[in-house]
Amino acid sequence: MALPKLDAPRYEMTVPSTQEKVVYRPYLVKEEKILMMALESQDEKQMIRAIKDVIAGCTEDAIKVNNLTMFDIEYVFTQLRSRSAGEGAKVSLPCEKCETRNDVVIDLSQVVVPKIDKKKLNIAITDDYTLVMRYPSVDAVLGIQTSKSNNIDKVFDLIAECADSLHTSDEVFDMKEQTKEEVREFIESLNTEQFNRVRAFIEDMPTAMVNAKFKCSDCGEHNDIEVKGLANFFA
Repeated sequence: MALPKLDAPRYEMTVPSTQEKVVYRPYLVKEEKILMMALESQDEKQMIRAIKDVIAGCTEDAIKVNNLTMFDIEYVFTQLRSRSAGEGAKVSLPCEKCETRNDVVIDLSQVVVPKIDKKKLNIAITDDYTLVMRYPSVDAVLGIQTSKSNNIDKVFDLIAECADSLHTSDEVFDMKEQTKEEVREFIESLNTEQFNRVRAFIEDMPTAMVNAKFKCSDCGEHNDIEVKGLANFFA
């Protein structure tokens, strides 16, 4: 006689970048093993790959994981983890006063992505030209971050990846129809003020975060710190 298959509870969440509601289940022991092996590897690509596989399995492919942004990955994973392994995750945080590191338990169920302002996707380059941006997929960001390019080139590559289209009053130039060289040339043709507007979009991209409040074990300072970054949520 075959062993019975246990039913897993179902929950609902909203993907930040698309506002799409999806149903998911907690991850199972076999999937937790995949995550633990990825964490032990200390390889960022392997960690992202493992998380994407788990997200796809737990949502029964309702989410197109290859299109997820980094903040989508962070948020979706924290919701899965809080339902699967408990809401608390221990992280090591420095005191803002004395910099002593403290072990703090953060509540993953309270992780949020600030409301996305779609107006920020439209950047006025001149009175006649508006550059429309998009949030890059996590694969695109990871590819740029781990490339051998220098930091300046990485910034330009990320801006080029985020550029979606260029609009005038009567024309639309789709950046996907342009070569990488043409997009790069356009970016390099911007003056300093215009470029800074575009770079501000990159620097202000949304991120999943949660507030951590704790009293320093060394100096007694009361801290209230924003915790960000997948490595913290992966703990």
